Amino acid sequence: MIAEIFTVVYAAAVFAYVSWNIKKGSFVVDPSKLVLYLFAAFLIIVGALYFMGNELESTVLAVMKIGAAGILFAGVPPMIAATIGLFRFGDEYGSNIFYVRNHIAGVIDTVSSLVMIFAGILILRIDLVAVGFFFFLFVPFTGGALANAYYYVNQRRSEK
Repeated sequence: MIAEIFTVVYAAAVFAYVSWNIKKGSFVVDPSKLVLYLFAAFLIIVGALYFMGNELESTVLAVMKIGAAGILFAGVPPMIAATIGLFRFGDEYGSNIFYVRNHIAGVIDTVSSLVMIFAGILILRIDLVAVGFFFFLFVPFTGGALANAYYYVNQRRSEK
């Protein structure tokens, strides 16, 4: 029960931190310092779980789950922001702005699928790795299909 509470608190903190970075547009904390902070947080969590009477094996598994949850929740805000940004702005910035947004969304979705693969490997979940691999393979095709659809719709509009 304690491990699940730590997982929820850690995931919420990571989600809030990534959302804050997206809103600001740059890193709030230098990434090299952030690694040290995360390592310190993991040591505190491991120490707390171990001294509360948990076995070392269950403590290590709990820390792996907490890390995977943090990794997964770190990938969620950029993925949502890319999806919203893809359709948020109209053509007032030029007729080709959709292609730029489509490229950005494709890159973010590809990185998010790699995050899913890494988190699945970390917690030894083959199904998560398989879904991440599936996304990694088919996200570029989806971006190409969206770009082709947009291109041909604009061709039909210009013919009329």
